[in-house]
Amino acid sequence: MTTMDGVFAGGDVARGPDTVISAIADGKKAAVSIDLYLGGKGKLNKGPKIDIPDTFDEDEIVALNRFPLDMLPVDKRMNMDNEVVLGFHKLNAMAESMRCLHCDRR
Repeated sequence: MTTMDGVFAGGDVARGPDTVISAIADGKKAAVSIDLYLGGKGKLNKGPKIDIPDTFDEDEIVALNRFPLDMLPVDKRMNMDNEVVLGFHKLNAMAESMRCLHCDRR
């Protein structure tokens, strides 16, 4: 709960930009807090525990460079209101989404 009675927050609102996993975890914690606040016991429906392996083979990790974004040519940028950054080609966007960006594993 926030400093205001009955107001709950989590994710980016509570901690600033962070991972989706942190936001989901905050949502689960908030749900328990809300249930307790409303008089429940905080024991919400929980599915079966899923064991996630904690190890990975570092030899399988491949560093891939970013794809460059398509940009409007400089000579076409003058005196106009069009987008300068045109984005990725569809296939490059799909490949870019498969890159490991950052996972904080040590």
